[in-house]
Amino acid sequence: MPAGSVPAGSVPAGARRRGDTLRRAIYEAVFDQLQTAGYASLTMERVAATAHTSKAVLYRRWASKEQMVAEALRHALPAPADVALRGDLCSDVLALLQCIQTAFTATRGTAFQLVSAEAGCDRPLVRQAIIDHVVEPCTALILDVLRQAAERGVIRPDAANELVAAAGPAMLVQYSLIRAPIVPDEFVHSVVEQIIVRLTELPG
Repeated sequence: MPAGSVPAGSVPAGARRRGDTLRRAIYEAVFDQLQTAGYASLTMERVAATAHTSKAVLYRRWASKEQMVAEALRHALPAPADVALRGDLCSDVLALLQCIQTAFTATRGTAFQLVSAEAGCDRPLVRQAIIDHVVEPCTALILDVLRQAAERGVIRPDAANELVAAAGPAMLVQYSLIRAPIVPDEFVHSVVEQIIVRLTELPG
């Protein structure tokens, strides 16, 4: 081997990252590869190269790419339980929809695009993680918001149901799946103003 050369698959000592810096770099590399290559083509070797580390380092942390992607998702996804609710219908529903919007943005819009198409199963890992950890909890919280609004008499009692609660999240998922992976702010606001308000407003 020529003097000064670096063995294939290794990383120069000066380029190595450690601790939290390395972990963040790996997570970023995971989403970079999901976005550019898709889940089916994502490999530990590609992630290692993108994160400027070695494949051996990844395998010391995770036994498989599935475990690695799952941890990256847990790190990136927002927690619906942390959303601050104020007791106002529109602002609370907007905040919960923005939590879902953040989940799409944090994963670079990979959830309902290339990843789901390439995963080769009905419940792809990335998409299902976002549904389980963000979309469904936010939908349940929206239902609570609707019920509380009905109790205050600001919306029709019959509008506080699961179908109305799911309407907003479903619109965001549909947008990400059909139109563009990242949902714009104006669309989220329009869902609240043109769908949730219209579905729940009192007669008169």
